[in-house]
Amino acid sequence: MNFKKKSLFLNFSGYTIINLLNSLTPFIILPILTWNLSSNDIGVIDLFTTSTFFLTPIIGLCIIQSISKLYFTIENRKKYISVVFTCILILGVGSTLLSILGTYTFNIFDLNTDKKQLVILIVFYVFLNLIIEGFLILKRNEENLKQFAIIRLSKAGLDIILSIIFLSLYNNYNVRIFSLFSSSFLSALFIGYLLLKDKSITFLIDKKLVNKILIYSSPLILHTFFNNILNYADRYFINDYLGTAQLGKYSVIYQLCMVMSLLITSFSMAWTPYFMKNMAIDKKGFMIIFNKTFKYYSLSILIFGIIIYFIMPLIYKFYVGEDYKVENTIYLALLSGYFFQGLYRFKVNQLFFEEKTGWIASLSFISALINIILNFYLIPKWGLFGAAFATLVSYIVLYTILEILLSKILNEDL
Repeated sequence: MNFKKKSLFLNFSGYTIINLLNSLTPFIILPILTWNLSSNDIGVIDLFTTSTFFLTPIIGLCIIQSISKLYFTIENRKKYISVVFTCILILGVGSTLLSILGTYTFNIFDLNTDKKQLVILIVFYVFLNLIIEGFLILKRNEENLKQFAIIRLSKAGLDIILSIIFLSLYNNYNVRIFSLFSSSFLSALFIGYLLLKDKSITFLIDKKLVNKILIYSSPLILHTFFNNILNYADRYFINDYLGTAQLGKYSVIYQLCMVMSLLITSFSMAWTPYFMKNMAIDKKGFMIIFNKTFKYYSLSILIFGIIIYFIMPLIYKFYVGEDYKVENTIYLALLSGYFFQGLYRFKVNQLFFEEKTGWIASLSFISALINIILNFYLIPKWGLFGAAFATLVSYIVLYTILEILLSKILNEDL
């Protein structure tokens, strides 16, 4: 069986370059933020983006995640994709209208005018990004690297340009939020044009397909929500216990450590469709390549993490600024957490393929619960290190339980 390793390598190389350029966005903007805004302002921006992560599975019902697997198993792909994007449109528009009615007409939220506008902006921002990410997953499955690159890089470029221009004119966190929203709006508008231009994708609702999609994706709503708790709940604990200024410092080091996700995400984007496609063709034969690839992948992200750890002091000194510097134990814990996250993201594809999305949701719930408990006890005692250590322990537990579940599946197949 020829599993087209060359195709995987070319896609991985392409996604690595694209994600490298895309990942430069927060790192290019970061020193502009740290030099023009206070740590308190950066903390507010972090709370804005964190809120969008929590709302995404609620508004989108994780429908776009179904594209990663069902795209390869449903015979009528064009009909399936039409139904997916129709559902996103209905959910997005409906959520935006409900947020407007809730904040202005019924005045459900006791907020001032600026905060009401921010609530609506967050909901609409989530809707825009559902369109963008759904389209990008589709292009990955189609191995259409050109369109993937155009959308991903044009959005990143717009974000950088708008942020630089507006932050040079106004020292206000609102301009950063405006830049995020504007780049997403223009990107989603262009995607809408591409989808309308492609006559094979139409406005369509099919009850059987919708039910199949929801059966697959509904457990992922809880999975994504709990996974966001694992990744971002510490922000709210830090803000409450230590203050928004400390949250700003934590946000900076978290973004710096996220460079490790470059390698993880780049490989995942090329690997996931490759994995799903070949597992559907020859599951038993492909597992040999799976296990061999995992060994090289694990070693690569370990070495990458070690390199980042040792150059971190230089990044603070010459790029971010000493005012935002934190203890090295904090980024050591975060980088180690990313290592175990990388192992988890590689192997969890097996549960997705087996359509064990309920198991995935349970895994996320356990790790999120552990994370909340640890944050509650450790942040007041250990400060920012408590948050980083809670993240590390949660990911170790998450990966360990995953390995136990996978061994169970392996024994059942024997």
